[in-house]
Amino acid sequence: MTPAAGQTFKATVRSATLKPSSFSQWSQDLGYQKTRLYPLTTTAFGCPLVEVNASGVKVSLLLDTGTAKGFVLTNSAPSIPHTIEERSEELNADGSHRGESFRIRVESMSVLGEDFRNVAGSLSDWRISSSEPFVGTVGLDFFMNRRLTLDYQSGRVGVTSLPLPEKLDPKRYLSADLVEPPKSQGHVLYARARVNGRDAIVYIDTGYNVSFIAPTFAEGTTRIERSGKFKIFREGVSLELGGHRFILDELRESPIERGMGFDLPVALVLGSDVLSHLIVTIDVRAKKLVLGLAG
Repeated sequence: MTPAAGQTFKATVRSATLKPSSFSQWSQDLGYQKTRLYPLTTTAFGCPLVEVNASGVKVSLLLDTGTAKGFVLTNSAPSIPHTIEERSEELNADGSHRGESFRIRVESMSVLGEDFRNVAGSLSDWRISSSEPFVGTVGLDFFMNRRLTLDYQSGRVGVTSLPLPEKLDPKRYLSADLVEPPKSQGHVLYARARVNGRDAIVYIDTGYNVSFIAPTFAEGTTRIERSGKFKIFREGVSLELGGHRFILDELRESPIERGMGFDLPVALVLGSDVLSHLIVTIDVRAKKLVLGLAG
């Protein structure tokens, strides 16, 4: 989870070959019962929040697909009963040192309708992974046996243990295979795509509030220079995924320190600024990413 302080410009979806889907449309198409639809709010930076009950304490945590293992609590969280197991080193995706944290365990945790016992996570200073204070995160470890769909615009998240429907309208939904990440990265999301006409890997992270493109894949797009901490932005970025095409604007140009262990480079990071324009379905069991266009 890495909000960018002072970041004014957010990436947008200029166009897409998908037809828009309303909340009522996707919830029916994807087979969610009303009782399995939950409120989804967002931080001031636009990242998704869900209510979690941790050992009897209700708290809103980031639903962060970039949380590699379990959950994270920070020193901004309310007091939650836990036991400390050990101190550990936090690493960046490239293996470099990020900081120290404590491996902890809570007696119980309820996340979107499912209860978990004796849950392992970490406790750290929020500065290790963010430029702004945040309370904590829950990652995909809580969805290993169920799929979920995020709709930022309607403020809903659906969860079910049912498999994905065998047939979805190809004009409304695309389906892409998830790429298995290196074990050291935990359960995070990668997919194969074409970025500006070149084969690449795309990283999907709801915990990022901004999206960015690697400089090596920015050729041929419109370059915009601005004053401030982040100076170079790109418009007209072509993303081909699951048989559909998106044109993205206002992508920050920045090196991407991910991709070790893949046969292709990671060209694009899709954060919540782009994902908020989409209906995002994640099925870790089936290793599928299903995207629709919010509308």
